Amino acid sequence: MIIELTTPGVLYVLFRQQRVIIGFLSFFLFLTLAYCVIATPKYEADASVAVNFNRQLTGDVADHGPSNVPNAAGADEIINSYGMVLQSDTLAEQVINEIGPAKIYPHMFEPPGALGRAMDSFWSFFGVRSKTPMERAVYRFVHNDTKIEVPKDSTVIQITLYSPDPDIPKRALSIMIDRFLEQQAKIGRDPQLTFVQDQVSFYKKKVTDAQAAMEAFQLRSKISSMDEENSYLLKQRSDLETQFDANKVRIEEDQRRSAALTEQLKTLTQTVDLHQEDRDAALDAARTQLVELQVRQQSLSTSFGADSPAARVNEAQIAKVQGFIDSYPKRTTLVQMAPNTTYQTTQSALLQTQADLQGAINSQPVIQGQIDAISARLADHAREQSTYQDLVREYQVDDENYRTYLQAVQQARIAGDLNKQGGTTVAVYDPAHMASSAPTKPKKALIIGLGILLGLLFGLSAAFLRESWDERLNTPRQINALLGLPLLGAMGNLDHPLIEGRPR
Repeated sequence: MIIELTTPGVLYVLFRQQRVIIGFLSFFLFLTLAYCVIATPKYEADASVAVNFNRQLTGDVADHGPSNVPNAAGADEIINSYGMVLQSDTLAEQVINEIGPAKIYPHMFEPPGALGRAMDSFWSFFGVRSKTPMERAVYRFVHNDTKIEVPKDSTVIQITLYSPDPDIPKRALSIMIDRFLEQQAKIGRDPQLTFVQDQVSFYKKKVTDAQAAMEAFQLRSKISSMDEENSYLLKQRSDLETQFDANKVRIEEDQRRSAALTEQLKTLTQTVDLHQEDRDAALDAARTQLVELQVRQQSLSTSFGADSPAARVNEAQIAKVQGFIDSYPKRTTLVQMAPNTTYQTTQSALLQTQADLQGAINSQPVIQGQIDAISARLADHAREQSTYQDLVREYQVDDENYRTYLQAVQQARIAGDLNKQGGTTVAVYDPAHMASSAPTKPKKALIIGLGILLGLLFGLSAAFLRESWDERLNTPRQINALLGLPLLGAMGNLDHPLIEGRPR
């Protein structure tokens, strides 16, 4: 439904959803009243402790002269340290023991019932140690029942203590302040200078031993040149890995070449036949003369004609020489065996290839062994580097502890001088007293007011949310806004009252 954000529209929603609003208001009011009834009332005791920084050591602060008085930050640290001492478990345990554990927290020190023993056994079975009654009492005293406040730019520590027993807070607060003052007086008398001096000597020896161990390891492992050696070894390993891969490729190539040469040798013979004729000098001379006559015959035929006397005489000589050559007896051809040079060349190439292949195969394990040796050396370097880094860290830790305790010596000396001169004193500014004879917790008015506020907030939110989900039309303006039609008239419901002159 459309909600009209006007005074009549809001009042209309409130009137329609009054049960929801009253329901939420009643619910939260009931919760707050029940808490006020059930909650354990607590009584409050207050006290104040003043921290005085003696400025007479250095004269008036306005002189801006040298001063041992701490600055604002140092004063805040001292005051905060006092506050931490006041909220320490040790001081709380002293107060509880002096008053009596069963008196200040009786329900914590009662013998556990069957359910409590069963729960303790259950947690013990899983290895979880349950807190002792004293540990629970100290925790509640420090974190629930004690409140320490230091106002800004103030040297006064305000202490508040709560307890359900009206006789406990003032007494417990007085005991806590007394034990705190005794502890501060003891610290002022003994600033533990001897202890920190012993710690300085101890850690100085540790720093010296750590430095000597670090230098000895440097000399033994040559740690100073390790980076250069690592770089050299990495380059050498990279070169060997490249050589190993190239050798692997070479082996594959030689294997293929050896197989091809072996197949080629199968097609060749080891020897070949040489043919040679037995030549005759007379036959050779006749053939030479025949050639000369034929050349001459061609020249004569060209110059004088084929029928010239000279040409016929020369032709007769040609016929005579040709007849001599034809009638000359033939001689037998000589046959001779000789080595096959192609076979020999192929066989030499095969032997060379097989030798290269065997050499490459034999070199692979050697190269791999060199790579493994370099990798092992690099791993040794990594372990040595890790060990060296551990020695460096140990030296740094010991050196830091040595510097810390050396500074603590100076602070202890300053604290001793200030205590001797009254540089810092702690005094009771406001003794322990009850804040009121009536319980201060729970604050019923505040809790009830908060419950009413929450009830109204949730009730109004629920009322408007419920009204927005209602799709019914209840007012003439909703009809105009939804349908966009003018309203001619309205008839009131006689069984229900009118609101602001409009029918419901």
